[in-house]
Amino acid sequence: MNGSNMSKNTNIIHSLTSLRMFAAFGVFLSHLGIMSQSSIPQFNEASRYFFNGYIGVTFFYILSGFIINYSFSRRLAEGKFSKKDFIVYRLARLFPVHIISLICVLYVFGYMQNFEATNKEALLYNTLLLQSFIPDAGYYFSFNPVSWSISCEMFFYACFCLLVKCKTKNLACFFAAVQIANIYFLINPPTEISPHWFFYINPVFRITDFILGIIICRVFLAKPVTPKTGICSAMEIASLLFLALTIYIATNHIGYMNVKYDILYMPCMSAIIIAFSFNGGIISRILANKHLILLGEASFSFYMFHWIVVSKMIEVTKPNKDDAISVLIYVASCLVLAIVISILSFKFIEMPANRLLRNTWENLKARSKVKNTLPDIPRK
Repeated sequence: MNGSNMSKNTNIIHSLTSLRMFAAFGVFLSHLGIMSQSSIPQFNEASRYFFNGYIGVTFFYILSGFIINYSFSRRLAEGKFSKKDFIVYRLARLFPVHIISLICVLYVFGYMQNFEATNKEALLYNTLLLQSFIPDAGYYFSFNPVSWSISCEMFFYACFCLLVKCKTKNLACFFAAVQIANIYFLINPPTEISPHWFFYINPVFRITDFILGIIICRVFLAKPVTPKTGICSAMEIASLLFLALTIYIATNHIGYMNVKYDILYMPCMSAIIIAFSFNGGIISRILANKHLILLGEASFSFYMFHWIVVSKMIEVTKPNKDDAISVLIYVASCLVLAIVISILSFKFIEMPANRLLRNTWENLKARSKVKNTLPDIPRK
């Protein structure tokens, strides 16, 4: 990796990190069921588009493959990385917030008050982030429903230790093979398994998002280019227009939900990641704002806590779904509270726990290394 490429790549995180918050915000909008239940026509119309916010998960998965491969390649080139480190670091990144949010759900929604009636098996799967493998909504959407996506993420991370050894053309062939299978089942949908699980939750299908991100990153690193500001700006604007067009078509002209769960949005999400990876356009400059970067960094916590806020706030405040002011106050309150909680979680849970777990792991490795290098003392 040459010097200019490294210089360019060190800025990737700034342009893409801020976008993570917008993807998480999309998921937030998709969970505002009160909008579709309202008798106010404007809210009903908005909810048709807000519903598409779940596609933020597709963005997260493709971006995850891109960033993970980028990070791994850089560390591998520096001789500072191992697969054990990778898995431990990923666990340190996801599990603290996952466990805290799960505990919040158990207390906030009364599971602890009636623990005997709680599905212990579902709780175990959820705790271990294995729930996405079970084609039953009572499991994959158990407790904190949004955690199904990080269950898939953990599967992707485990697979990455194998995928990293594969040549790009082999990854492309695997991606194509799974998508061919996907298209076959779109034409001949399964009858005994929930299509919602099969096309949206299913880790085997969703890993193609992650692989697509890896492929995009490899091409990006293999062919370093630095487009001019005007070209970068045009690419960024065009990619966002591509997303808007896809949402418009999906909302108004495509009724087949199985297509809309993931495959339909792969092209536009890939285009956004490619466009913003150069970090050279006018929108990237806006996204470089430190406050937007902070929100992007806190997006994982926002994602993990927002459903709790949305669900509990509607239970506590009981907004009148047919009163515009009441609905808007509820939505604004949920958003502000979710953002505050996410920033607090990022600063006081996510980052400290991440550092603690990483340092503990490094200390264990250091002790093991010292122990292995100590000479054996012969016994008399």
